[in-house]
Amino acid sequence: MIVIAISIKILEDFDVFFVQERAGIKGKKIYVYKFQTIKNVKKNKMKISRLGKFLRLSRLDELPQFYNVLRGEMSLVGPRPLYIKYNVLYNLNQKKRLLIKPGITGWAQVNGDNNLSWTKKFEYDLWYVENQNVFLDLFILFKTIFIILKKIFSKKTELIIENEFNGKN
Repeated sequence: MIVIAISIKILEDFDVFFVQERAGIKGKKIYVYKFQTIKNVKKNKMKISRLGKFLRLSRLDELPQFYNVLRGEMSLVGPRPLYIKYNVLYNLNQKKRLLIKPGITGWAQVNGDNNLSWTKKFEYDLWYVENQNVFLDLFILFKTIFIILKKIFSKKTELIIENEFNGKN
């Protein structure tokens, strides 16, 4: 983490960390930490660096979330923590994802991540909430590592940015 932080500061001159409000268990506000990978270069114009692209593809940008795990706000595995503003948009079924701690990785991430529709993401999150166990968590962790290694060594390095959730997806 120290090497990444120094690299970001020297190579990109970004702020090292990115902190954002997200929904934790029961929708409670938590501050999620990530390594900064994008910089505002002009009004409403964002720039992702080569280092930032690698950090995102490898998911190394999420290493600071271990701080959230140590604080008891997140788990290694669980539904991804989403923006607080989405809490009011969830239907009764979707709100069940807030019954457990969010995770650094999860069932939706290892089954398509940002390639999935919001409907499918919630379907995977709810399935996980109802079926979570230590063996499933271990499977998800190993599958996450496999997916990350596959992305790093793949020639296809396209980043897919998540669309906004509007409650109708």
